[in-house]
Amino acid sequence: MSTDTVRVIGMAAGVIALAGLAAWFGLAHGCQASSTDAVVAGRVTIAPELADRVAGTDVLYVIVRRPQGPPRPIAVKRIERPRFPVAFAVTRDDVMIAGTQLTGMVEVVARLDKDGSAGPAQPGDMEGAFKQNPTLVGGKDVEIVIDKIY
Repeated sequence: MSTDTVRVIGMAAGVIALAGLAAWFGLAHGCQASSTDAVVAGRVTIAPELADRVAGTDVLYVIVRRPQGPPRPIAVKRIERPRFPVAFAVTRDDVMIAGTQLTGMVEVVARLDKDGSAGPAQPGDMEGAFKQNPTLVGGKDVEIVIDKIY
């Protein structure tokens, strides 16, 4: 291989790496997120074998957090007395800490909480995760099946 070919391949690899890094941090598409892109939306269903465990006092939390980051969520949508299937949209209004941006790669999890208190899962709580985690903020087809019980 000639020196020029090696240099072109190296530059292409660098451009691809930078594009991947920009997407990871939510900087793609002109480096500025539009207000309509700061959403994670979809639907939560419950596995048939767990459906009879749903009580009228349960609270559904749709949790958005950074992959491989701290366990605390970036944003949470709280839905009281859910009736499945449940449509959801997590937006900037659901961000936990002021100034935190809802951008980049995220993991999306749904937890049906028995006592309604936010925090770690307790015995009896149920959970499911988006099968394509991690995903980019802006997705509007996030399908989660609650299929795990603690």
